Amino acid sequence: MTKPKVLFVDDEPRILDGLRRSLRAKRGEWEMSFAPGGVPALEVLAAAAHDVIVSDMRMPGMDGAELLTRVSTQYPGVARVVLSGQAEADAAIRVAICGHRFLTKPTETETLTGVIDQLIMKTSRAHGALARRIAGTARALPTLPEQVAELNAALTEQDSNAARLPNAVAHDIGLTAKLLQLSNSMFFGARPKNAGIAAVVSAMGVPTIQALVAATDDHWSPTTWDPRTEEYLRSTWRHAVATAALVESVASPAHRPYAHAAALLQDIGALAALAGVAAGMPHHIDLDARECDGVPFREVGVELMHLWGLPAPVAAAVAERDTPHEAAEAGLGVTGAVRIAHLLVQGTEARDPADGTHEEELKALLAHPQMAARSCDWAAAADTASDRAGLLPAA
Repeated sequence: MTKPKVLFVDDEPRILDGLRRSLRAKRGEWEMSFAPGGVPALEVLAAAAHDVIVSDMRMPGMDGAELLTRVSTQYPGVARVVLSGQAEADAAIRVAICGHRFLTKPTETETLTGVIDQLIMKTSRAHGALARRIAGTARALPTLPEQVAELNAALTEQDSNAARLPNAVAHDIGLTAKLLQLSNSMFFGARPKNAGIAAVVSAMGVPTIQALVAATDDHWSPTTWDPRTEEYLRSTWRHAVATAALVESVASPAHRPYAHAAALLQDIGALAALAGVAAGMPHHIDLDARECDGVPFREVGVELMHLWGLPAPVAAAVAERDTPHEAAEAGLGVTGAVRIAHLLVQGTEARDPADGTHEEELKALLAHPQMAARSCDWAAAADTASDRAGLLPAA
């Protein structure tokens, strides 16, 4: 079998020499290339396909953000890792948009090799390389104009209404995904694990969120879509938001943050594929079949979450959302909670039109001790979540 190829980029020769020495033990597993800057790195990639690129951010001429942005367009199947020291806020946001994983200098060799080994692996057995290329085109996910307007309004009045910003973020699938990606990286500071959206918003800070929202016009998506795609985006948004609201009541307290994130990101694959189209990629999107270039949206989404390093329970719940679930006696877990919330929402106006109601499965899941012990009219709760999700924020 061909060895995976990893490219390291840094303008300082001593850094590259240090990497060569520290990674000597991996020579039997990887084929490694070293480039002293952005232009030489692109020449290396043009000459041979690589699996992972690890780049410094601060480099003269073409910096790391520009290099990785070009890689995302020209070689989307290459996983992109930033290995750098602290940087200015605007540069950090630029690299946050184009990178997959972020590591600080200095970093332990075991940490670096662990991240690279993770990224060499692909999650889709049937469409590994193709799913990676589709997911790799997504630097950020599409968002609706109304959501951007609500986020800007929430940022403006953050001092007078502290609860509005976390709520606005929790209703924006793209921003939630990006913040979860960044919050799992030491590059942007240590963050609490298994934290809810409000905690992540507080930890990341308003300036970072403002900068990400400001990057929308340049990096995220067009402000308008064709009517069919816009209808699909709104339907996807409503189903995700309704499921996320309902799963707060279904999941146990320990699982609630992951379940909420998974419910909100359940259609991340479709959004990733549309992000590629918005970036000019020649993808063929089939909204009826839920496929991009023949790859199911679900597989694209799981691959993107793998690239971004999102928590494993979130990825697992998204991967198995459409799989009939038999809950363990010990508890529903994240996957079971998301499945139940999804099935409950299927009985409302916020349903996913591509799926059915699965009444017998839902009946069995509602009889689980974790659900039966609660005095709740779950159908009414689902209707309430659907009605609230149907109210898009005013533009």
